[in-house]
Amino acid sequence: MGIKGTDYGVWTGLTSTVNTNISGISDVAELSFATTTMTPFTSFNDDIKSFNEAIGSLKTFTTGDVTRMNQVAENKVTDDQNQANAK
Repeated sequence: MGIKGTDYGVWTGLTSTVNTNISGISDVAELSFATTTMTPFTSFNDDIKSFNEAIGSLKTFTTGDVTRMNQVAENKVTDDQNQANAK
């Protein structure tokens, strides 16, 4: 019979990978134009700012989510050990 229970190392390895991948997303730099009145170009920096804010929110959410998921894994490991030792 195989090993049963939660493998905390595997679990945290997966959550760490998610956290690393998300933290690797960098902000988009603003574009600089000397002067333009062409509507498609005038809103680029607003769109970039909005995108960067969304990425910041994603990073904050992911960091908190990874922390909570790791806590869940710790709790599950403890529960597994307690259940295995129950008589």
